[in-house]
This record gives sequence, C-alpha cells and structure tokens, in this order.
Amino acid sequence: MPVTYNYEYKSTESSSNPQGSSSRTVHTTPSGTTVSSTQQPAGGQASTQTQHYPAGGSQGAEPRRLSREEAERRYLEAMEDEYAKREGVYA
Repeated sequence: MPVTYNYEYKSTESSSNPQGSSSRTVHTTPSGTTVSSTQQPAGGQASTQTQHYPAGGSQGAEPRRLSREEAERRYLEAMEDEYAKREGVYA
C-alpha cells in the first residue's frame, strides 16, 4: 500500500537599504506554490505582487509533488536571478 503524505513549506526573505525594502515569501503546498513579493521605496508606498503556480505546472495536469529540497532549490535560484538583475549582471 502506498504511503500518502502532505507537506507544506514556507520561506521568507527580506532586505532593506537606504533606497527601500523588499521581501519575498514562497509558500508551497500539495496544491501548488504561491510567491508574494513586496517592494517599498524609501518614503514611498509598498507594492505587492502575488503569483500562484498550480502543482504540475497547469490546471488539470497530474499533480507533481515538490520535495522540501526542490522547493528550496527553486527559491534559491529565483533569488540568485533577482539579485543578479539588481546588480546588473543581466542586461
């Protein structure tokens, strides 16, 4: 008999500097992954973007389960890309 399990993973990272602050939260469950990013320029108003990625990559597809390690790997890759963009590595 197969073993069934549920998982949930949540990771939050934030940073601030004289130009403003930003945070990013990745929340993964069996139904998919939700990514929320908030940016607030110094003295400005905060803006938040939230995206949900269904399990399996699209609606109606066979659900694909992410391990905690896979969710963390994807998150770290996304953060590396974001920092590279901010530092001008990607034009």
